[in-house]
Amino acid sequence: MVEIERVRGIELHEFKARFEQPELPVVIEGGCAHYRAVQSWTPAYLKEKLGHEEIQFKLSTTHQHPNFHAKTVPEMFARGTSTLAQFLDDVTSGEPSQRSRRYFTGDERFLLKRRDGQDTRDEALAPLLEDVEVPAFLPKDRLYTVWGWLSGRGVRTWLHYETNGCHNFNAQLAGEKTCVLYAPEHLSKMRMFKPGAGNPAYNCSEIDVEEAAEQAGLAEAHGLTATLKAGDLLFIPAWWFHTFFHLGEFNANINFWWKPERPLLNQVAVRQGFLDAMLATGYSEKSAAASQAELLARVEQAIVTGH
Repeated sequence: MVEIERVRGIELHEFKARFEQPELPVVIEGGCAHYRAVQSWTPAYLKEKLGHEEIQFKLSTTHQHPNFHAKTVPEMFARGTSTLAQFLDDVTSGEPSQRSRRYFTGDERFLLKRRDGQDTRDEALAPLLEDVEVPAFLPKDRLYTVWGWLSGRGVRTWLHYETNGCHNFNAQLAGEKTCVLYAPEHLSKMRMFKPGAGNPAYNCSEIDVEEAAEQAGLAEAHGLTATLKAGDLLFIPAWWFHTFFHLGEFNANINFWWKPERPLLNQVAVRQGFLDAMLATGYSEKSAAASQAELLARVEQAIVTGH
């Protein structure tokens, strides 16, 4: 595993030339350290500010999110409901073995969406946006979505890529996380869930990165890794595979997604384009046919081998 390059005090033109345009990950140390959230986002602060707000959150029977070892799809994607204050208590001071089973993400509540120049905010959570700012490296006219993430120690997100085709700035505001990233060119080694297999998370890998045998199998994919501390800003290029290990007693981050100015064509983008077209024709797991799964397999083979 190779460490992701770390820089400090980088200028916009250098970031674009060295990282954004060639689509290479980088950790900008202290890139969001000036955010008010880095100094203020503790469980006590968030409870005082929004503790009364009722939220949904991911609810797993393990520390894995989603838990693809569960027997049914509803179990894999189960959610719970509580006030934000109760959630924060559960993930920071509840039974230690239970703290990693709850995970609040943007899937449940986005903070901001920008489409065609128009902003849509979650007004109840809008006060959180006052404590952060859009990174200066990100063209504001291409901002797509802003999400917040909250967790306790031990959460591990499953290996996946984002389907929106966006670059991502992951701003670590509290706690600590270790990330592992794989380039889109390693699609053939990722063993993605396929239509007809019973799991609709087609952007996720079948691989459990915590299993020793799977780690050995991934070695040829040449993963990149970094540990993020509060104030660090991680650039994840569009279509890169990633998984996170949450290490702090309390972890919080904000993700800023934006559309690339000149998207690079790669294997994962082509795969997702095919899936989007298939879903647009009315495909669903219930109507899956072996021929459709076989067609995707052939498409993936053509993407990787050129045949």
